[in-house]
Amino acid sequence: MLKAKNILMIGLLSVIIVVGFGLAGFAEEVPYGGWLDRIVAEEEASTAAGVTKLGTGDLGVYADTITEIDIYEMILDNPEILYAESFGSYNELSFNPSGPIFEETGKLNPFAVPRVREAMNWLVDREYMAAEIFGGMAVPRLFPITSAFPDYANMIEKVRELEVLYSHDPDRAEAVITEEMLELGAEKVNDIWHYEGEPVEISILIRTEDERTEVGDYVGTLLEQIGFRVERRYATAAEASPIWLTGNPAAGDFHIYTGGWITTVVDRDQSTNWEFFYTDRGLGVPLWQAYEPTEEFNTATLRLAQRDFSTMEERAELMAMNMELGLEDSVRIWLVDRLAVNPYRYDVQLTTDLAGGISGSYLWSHTIRKVDEVGGQVNIGLPSVLPEPWNPLDGSNWIFDMMLIRSTGELGYMWDPYTGLHHPNMFESAKVVIEEGLPVTKTLDWVELEFVEGGTPVPEDAWADWDPVEQRFITVGEKYPDGVNARRAVTTIYPERLQENLRWHDGSPFTAADIVWFYIMEFDRAFEESDFFDQAQVTTYQSLMDTLRGIKVIDGDPIQVEYYSDLYYLDAEHFIPSGFPYYDQGPGAWHSLAVGYFAEVAEEVAFSSSKADLLEVEHLNMVGGPSLEILQRHLNRAIEESIIPYENTLSEFISEEEAYERYQNLYEWYQDKGHFWVGTGPYYLDAVYPVEGIVELARNEDYMYPADRWDIFVEPIIPEVDITGPGAIRIGSEFTIDINITFDGEPYSREDLDTIILLIFDENNRLVETLDAVYVGEGYYQVEVGEEITSRLASGTTLVEAVVTSRLVALPSMESLSIVTFRSGN
Repeated sequence: MLKAKNILMIGLLSVIIVVGFGLAGFAEEVPYGGWLDRIVAEEEASTAAGVTKLGTGDLGVYADTITEIDIYEMILDNPEILYAESFGSYNELSFNPSGPIFEETGKLNPFAVPRVREAMNWLVDREYMAAEIFGGMAVPRLFPITSAFPDYANMIEKVRELEVLYSHDPDRAEAVITEEMLELGAEKVNDIWHYEGEPVEISILIRTEDERTEVGDYVGTLLEQIGFRVERRYATAAEASPIWLTGNPAAGDFHIYTGGWITTVVDRDQSTNWEFFYTDRGLGVPLWQAYEPTEEFNTATLRLAQRDFSTMEERAELMAMNMELGLEDSVRIWLVDRLAVNPYRYDVQLTTDLAGGISGSYLWSHTIRKVDEVGGQVNIGLPSVLPEPWNPLDGSNWIFDMMLIRSTGELGYMWDPYTGLHHPNMFESAKVVIEEGLPVTKTLDWVELEFVEGGTPVPEDAWADWDPVEQRFITVGEKYPDGVNARRAVTTIYPERLQENLRWHDGSPFTAADIVWFYIMEFDRAFEESDFFDQAQVTTYQSLMDTLRGIKVIDGDPIQVEYYSDLYYLDAEHFIPSGFPYYDQGPGAWHSLAVGYFAEVAEEVAFSSSKADLLEVEHLNMVGGPSLEILQRHLNRAIEESIIPYENTLSEFISEEEAYERYQNLYEWYQDKGHFWVGTGPYYLDAVYPVEGIVELARNEDYMYPADRWDIFVEPIIPEVDITGPGAIRIGSEFTIDINITFDGEPYSREDLDTIILLIFDENNRLVETLDAVYVGEGYYQVEVGEEITSRLASGTTLVEAVVTSRLVALPSMESLSIVTFRSGN
């Protein structure tokens, strides 16, 4: 594992990030919105065909994270093609936990038993998969944290302990599975597991677009070897999604799904991943709603998600607990982290993300352009286009959809593609006040950080909860008559004259009502008394209310948002709660979402797939399909009546005249574009062709910022690490390790380095000691390893590994050295 990881990190050092700014002699006027006039995205499921089209010029970008060695060689062999490397994609096996008897089939589901799922960690050989199936362009993964991100290095001692405990051990896996199968009432007949006289058949839903085909076949073979019948069901993304993601788990349509994910930004804090991947608070879809972690595990995930700790040591203890409990639960098991390349033509320039590559980048649409040109068109190939319905609240979560969706909208903040820090995007600045003693720091100057003893008193007129009957917010004074303090208080200030400068794509001005609607959506859907109730939102609301203390939206010039919570982040800049209306699955104006709200209340569509299944209605799609006719009907009524939804609250922010104008703008937009998707981003959705698999984006000329706004990002300054030491040492003696840290041949600035540690492993790959390096000169550091440490080693081979983190780039750099250890007289 260590060797493969070092290869991955060495690859990181050669990352190619191309940005389209600062061109000598480039004098044309910078446009507003994007650099291009048009972007056309088309479906191309074959990566080989996608790369071929790059070479011929039919595509400018193929926006997939490519890991196949043969495709990588095609890219290297073609001078027309450049590429960027990324490290945020990973693979897993998702288990169906329903049962142990499927309600609709009466068949046995062994994976309803946590110990069976846990045993799968021992059954699969991650080293084999990384080397053979993924051709060496991957490293084994055991946890929901990425091996190239900071938390992996931060938790390295616990990581190593569990990696040894859960290393490949098929005999142990079979023994545990056998014990649990017998407990379920199954028996082996002629080496095949049977239940109630019939063979136990495991259905594996296998994706066909990449190496997951081989992964599924491999896992199927392993299960056959221990006595199961296996059904291999091969499917594309669009074919698989209705089965594993939005289908009813109790129907028994699958047992295992070959999952693939991408972390689209450098994630500085992955402690919330256990809550997302293992609890029903992660996604409002049927599979997630079937997750039932133990009370201990559920509480531990919630504590991390809510930052229910006061020190970094306490956080580390919770992380270690979640690592252990997550492996015991294993509703999914992690397989590999992948090194991927993201190809594009030599005449196209864009900024990518070190984690998410092109498809996961928040900045791709802001910076994509043709070399030395303003305007023009770039065609982008995607493995899948429109596999799921688009709606901002609970629509498609597929990365290929999200790439296009992000170009039409934006968060209030923007992710730094190299450090993961946040920069203000649609607001000017923020003040963050933290309870004294909490482990919060700041890096960037745009945020003001202050500490106060005992937290911040929350104003009585702030909103603390929601009354679904009266459709109004409940104030702090009502909910907390004796007052309440917040551990984190944030004041976010928007730009002046925002309503004049920021427009939705249909021409409607952005107002405070859009922010207030955003917060109403956080509450109303979780109450049974609401006509908008959705059971899948209850746990999310409960998690919010565990930490929320108050919200104030001040409708002025500038607009201000005050947010009071006990939830805080280790970086003061992170997740500033501006209320800017970008939802989990995209941007949404109050009036466009209101039309969907009217349709759901009438029980004709539903925003979430789980509620759509419950009502047996259409999963709301704002860009195509039968939903459009339903939305048009409700829009017509809204125009006729100038409806102000949630009138008891929103009438303070919306007049009847404004409501009418907004609905009319949306009506004209729909007549022109044929869909209801409106955002504020640098591009708007111009045309959708679901059958052909084509989406067309056009430059938003009314965007409030010029295209070169994010041209501040240049090549990441990633530390290059060289480690030297003795080839052999006598056990019980001292030795010295030298570490040289550079970038582009020059010493790496000491001020920009964060940590330099040395890990020492024994012959069984168990961590023996962690030591800090000492500065000895410009770019040079040393670690003295004493007799007490070497006395704990055995004869064989010791591995020492340097781990270096930088304040400029969040990804750790690693380099290792093998040392022969021997005893006197050997």
